[in-house]
Amino acid sequence: MNYENIRLEHDGGVTRVIIDRPPLNAVSLGLLEDILHALAALASRDETRCIVLMGAGHKAFSAGADLKSASSDPGASTTFRDLGRAVLDAIETHPKPVVAAIRGWCIGGGFAIAMAADIRIASDTAKFRTADAYIGVVPSWGMSLTRLAHFIGRNRCMDMLMLGEDTSAAAAQDLGLLTSVTPDDAFDEEVERVSRRLASGAPIVFKSIKEAVRAQYWDTPADARDLEAKWSDFNARSRDYQEGRAAFAEKRPPVFTGI
Repeated sequence: MNYENIRLEHDGGVTRVIIDRPPLNAVSLGLLEDILHALAALASRDETRCIVLMGAGHKAFSAGADLKSASSDPGASTTFRDLGRAVLDAIETHPKPVVAAIRGWCIGGGFAIAMAADIRIASDTAKFRTADAYIGVVPSWGMSLTRLAHFIGRNRCMDMLMLGEDTSAAAAQDLGLLTSVTPDDAFDEEVERVSRRLASGAPIVFKSIKEAVRAQYWDTPADARDLEAKWSDFNARSRDYQEGRAAFAEKRPPVFTGI
């Protein structure tokens, strides 16, 4: 399918979902709809084993909401909020690993999308901003006021949201927001390395990790424990479990199929 606001590139087990709304990849209703559709399609695409979310060009992963084209109609605002929440949920609950590859500006809704990813790799050019208080907007996608405190703690969350100042890639890594920061000239190579590694992992195990970790803060630790047991029992009956054991004994890389 052709999309208006994103491009999909397939390369082996890795699919790149590229936000392509020049000049700064601002978030619109259409972009959110495209991302949702693409994620749903990729969930059932067997060839895709890892998804990389990234922005086109070097200026921005996404510089936040497209306020110039945003409607002042309360109904449109509610739709925008609901779609934003749906995208974050789709990323967190997607059955496959999702990597955010962040270059340049990552602001507002772009920040929310990137932080929902399982792995977050940044170029040293990346800059983050959560300054909704200074444009009179209550962040409502379930990231800044919901997830962020679980990710980095109450005090650091308050610092980011209330001061609304630019945060460098190095500072964001110190806060625990990023998996790694890479010099820009090595950024593409690092994204490739990480995504290839994830594409080689066991799909059933990735599903168990994503569900149980999300349950730790979205539900309860008891729910996470139940999911752990459920997935452990399921995996023990899988071909991948036998393949992992055989590959370890034979000292060779395993070939997982998700079955």
